[in-house]
This record gives sequence, structure tokens and C-alpha cells, in this order.
Amino acid sequence: MDVLSLYFAALAACDPERLIREYRAQGAGGGAQVALPRNVVAIGKCAGPLLDGFGDYDNAFVAMPEGYREPLRPAPCALRPPIVYKGGHPDMTPASFAAGRALLDFVDAHDDITFLVSGGGSACVEVALPPHTEEELMAKNRELVASGLPIGEINRVRRTLSAIKGGRLGGRVRGRCVTLVYSDVATGRLEDVASGPSFIDMRLIADNTTLVRTAARIAGGDAFVVEQQIESDVDDAARWLASLDVPLVIAGGEPTVVVRGGGKGGRCSELAVRFALHCDRPTTALFASSDGVDGNSGVAGWLLRLPRALDRAAIENDLQTSNSAAAAARLGEAIMIPTAGNNLRDLYILARG
Repeated sequence: MDVLSLYFAALAACDPERLIREYRAQGAGGGAQVALPRNVVAIGKCAGPLLDGFGDYDNAFVAMPEGYREPLRPAPCALRPPIVYKGGHPDMTPASFAAGRALLDFVDAHDDITFLVSGGGSACVEVALPPHTEEELMAKNRELVASGLPIGEINRVRRTLSAIKGGRLGGRVRGRCVTLVYSDVATGRLEDVASGPSFIDMRLIADNTTLVRTAARIAGGDAFVVEQQIESDVDDAARWLASLDVPLVIAGGEPTVVVRGGGKGGRCSELAVRFALHCDRPTTALFASSDGVDGNSGVAGWLLRLPRALDRAAIENDLQTSNSAAAAARLGEAIMIPTAGNNLRDLYILARG
């Protein structure tokens, strides 16, 4: 299987609607559905498909970024269609705060709640924690997104400003609360997904390790699987990946990238370009997001067939202005996928020879 087909197959196998439906169907070994509260709050980029996969519910609230897939249908037993609010991403907008106020009203009106949490929820739904203001939160979020800080450190700051994050939303639930997480953060850091709206009875549905292992299973053979998510500086990550001398590498994560200018690009664009600079052997390489969005590049990621002739001066200039998408476009092929699917961080596949 070629690397692009492998990428698509792994995404299909890790579809959030599919995985949450499978989770609920597991039961206690007897096939019965997992019993969960029937009032549902779905948050983040995958809120729509997660709610569709959940199955029957009584009442549902969806908070999601603009441009992602809404729930396709209400559950057969739903008392009413889901309430859907859309906010900004990656920047908070006034709509994010309107969504947050409506979300608090929904939670306060229901005793028992299942939270379906996915990445992208930090910006699309928010309520300022007094005495902080909405304008303050919007400005601080823009600063944090451009900082290059690890997501855990970004969320530590976000939680000090928010009436939703850091478990405060789940803490409002009067009765039973369960939190199902489709994670776009480091392994084991469920509290960082959407900055942790609920910490009560947290259960993992899938994370980047799920995506990487799924790709390895589909590939079969002797793939070198990088179990630990790559979260180092983007150039360090590129050098390390380029140094691996094995036929097939499957890895994932999100390296840190500092925004230095007003160009177009993202983590996958920059990692792809820097990998090309360090690669010294024939390689077909794929660097792509799972959610279809690589920063502001307009693409999901890149497919490179190396070696290629490199204009190093032009590439370095692009990197200095955070214009990695332009450099990547000169080196490889853009990968485009709908934004309606996954959100399990990035997938990297290197086929040598």
C-alpha cells in the first residue's frame, strides 16, 4: 500500500463516529450498550460526528468551530433536535462567548450529562471568569496560539481565565457526569483536550497513538512505529526523522512551531520542508494533519518524493517568515481532505527506497 492510501485508510478506521459507536457497543462483554447519561454535550471539531455516533439521547448541545461537520440527524429518541452553536477557531470570536453562555444554560438545566470532548473546543466555546473580560481572553488566546508553547502550558494559562475550562463546566453538573474524550493532545493528558471542560469520569475513545497504531496495523510487515508522540521543536523532529535508517516509519504528534511572520503554513508544512532539507536518501514522505487543517496553509499536509533539487536560500527565507506552505508547494504535492473527519493530531509516514 502506498503512503497516501495508508493515510486515508488509517483516518477511515479512526473516524470518530465509528469509534464512539464501537465503544458504546462494547458493553460488559455481553454486547449491551454502555449505559451513559442521555443528556449530551458535544464540544470541538468532531462534535457533530461524535454526537451522531453516540446513538440515542434525550437532549443535546453542540459547540463546534465554524467550518466543521454539524450533526447529520437527531437521534430517533431525542426529545428535540440538538442545539448547535458555532464559534471561532483558532481565534476566539464573539460567537465563541455566545456559545459559552448558552452552554452554561444547558448544563444548568439538566441533572445528568455525558460530555463528548474533542480538540478545537478551547476557542469555539468560552465564558470569561470574572474579573477577566471577553476582549482580554481573545487577545491572550491569539498570543498563546502564536507562541510556540506546548499545549499543556497554553492550557494552564487558559484555565486561569475561563469559567468553563479546567473542569469548571463538569463541576456544574448536579447528578451523574461522564466525559468521553477523542484526544488531540499528548498521551495520557486527557485534561488538556479542549482545555479540560470536565474532569469527571474521563474515558479515552482515541488519541494519536490510536491513529499511529492503526496505520501500522494496516501497513503490516515490519514498520518502525514511533510509540511516543513527537512534540519537540520542529527542526529537531525533522532531523531525527531524517536520521532513521529503516524501510518504513510511522509516527505522529505535533512538533512545536514558533510563528515568525505573516506567511502561510502550519506544523506539517514546516516539518515537511525541514525534513526535505535534512533528508539524504530516496524517501517518499507524508506529513499530514488528521483534521484536514494544517495551520493557515489551506491544506491537510504534504506528500514529498525525495530527493528533490532544493533552493536552500529561498526555503530559509520562507521559514523565516512562516511561509512554509510556499516552500512545501515547490517540493511536493498538497494533500486535501474534508474537515468533517478526525482530530487525532498529525500522522507521518516515511517509506525509504
